[in-house]
Amino acid sequence: MPNKALTILIADEQHLQRLYIEKMLNRLGYHRIVPVQTFDEVQILTAIPTEPFDVLIINAGLTAHSDGPPLQVRHVLVYDHLALGTPTGATPTVLVRLPGVPDNVNLEHFMDIIDPPEAATGLRVLPWLRELSRTPAARVQSHISTS
Repeated sequence: MPNKALTILIADEQHLQRLYIEKMLNRLGYHRIVPVQTFDEVQILTAIPTEPFDVLIINAGLTAHSDGPPLQVRHVLVYDHLALGTPTGATPTVLVRLPGVPDNVNLEHFMDIIDPPEAATGLRVLPWLRELSRTPAARVQSHISTS
């Protein structure tokens, strides 16, 4: 179950790209999302150190013009770039760089790192163990003694 309290900032110049990423995050269960178009907006929204964003998902093209105060974000996903640089002033706990636009799999794996899924309760029965439990005891005993 996703942590519904996570705050996510999406920064990309292209509206459709921001919308695409937001919809993928919505499908994963995240809804506290702020999409922005410019790096100036990112700087303004991340300048408050008492309430940092949990996640910044940003197009690398916006980080090229990054100068100013440090970004107050916990985790960063930089995508669509080849010169693997870090946004100026960003010192995130998790920094992931993608050469292209994130897809469902990339985004889900990134969010699993930040917001790990809860462990399943109870014991999981492995298929081979279930099959072994269906085998009569005499056959199991004969397999053990012939080994």
